[in-house]
Amino acid sequence: MSQSFSQPESAAASQDYPGESRESFMARVRQALGRQQTIAPTEPAPVADQDIVRLARPEDDLLDMFEKRAIVTGMKVIPIKAGDLIKSIYQKLEELGAKKLVVGVGSLPQALGLKDSLRRKGFEIVDWASSPGLEVQFGADAGITDVHAALAETGTLICNSDAGHSRGLSLVPPVHLAIVRKSDILPDMFDYWARLKGIPGSQLPSSMAFITGPSKTADIEGQLIKGVHGPKDVFIFLVQDA
Repeated sequence: MSQSFSQPESAAASQDYPGESRESFMARVRQALGRQQTIAPTEPAPVADQDIVRLARPEDDLLDMFEKRAIVTGMKVIPIKAGDLIKSIYQKLEELGAKKLVVGVGSLPQALGLKDSLRRKGFEIVDWASSPGLEVQFGADAGITDVHAALAETGTLICNSDAGHSRGLSLVPPVHLAIVRKSDILPDMFDYWARLKGIPGSQLPSSMAFITGPSKTADIEGQLIKGVHGPKDVFIFLVQDA
């Protein structure tokens, strides 16, 4: 399943106010609440005793732990070497019969040239960045992304939105192909939030998706159904030497 955390930003603050800035959006929220300014918390956040709650630590074999936990969640892990990445993705797409793709891999060295390589193989790459909203992504057969982090404790992928990544790439298409390097893996959520500490809110991503397994729900008559709210299959290309 996946969970997405979002904050408003100018690119997608509201369908009713296209192009609205974050400041304008927050001003409307304050007005609706009858407040003149943002009220900061008066009490510090509770402190968790990490000696008690931590189940993964930096000295653990995080690669092995992540692989095992990701498999338990229902995701399919494909361990590879960096040099085999593009070939492995191509083979999986052929196996799936996927032809129309949305891709967001940022500046990942192992995936440089991925789009051009797939185009030469006859795949259609959707230019999602030139199309406002998520509509064009619903027609894709698969989404291919790198990750901003991965958590060993739970086998979780973290995919943030930014200039190179639409928030829909990992959530909209029926299949998600995720590229995870060994260096992307953190022990747990403590380490991820620590990485963000001190970053101004205006510089944080507008959306952070925490993906722990394929999309699934049992809301309909108690029957477990995959793919209702997102990808029914998640394949992780685990790059072991990067």
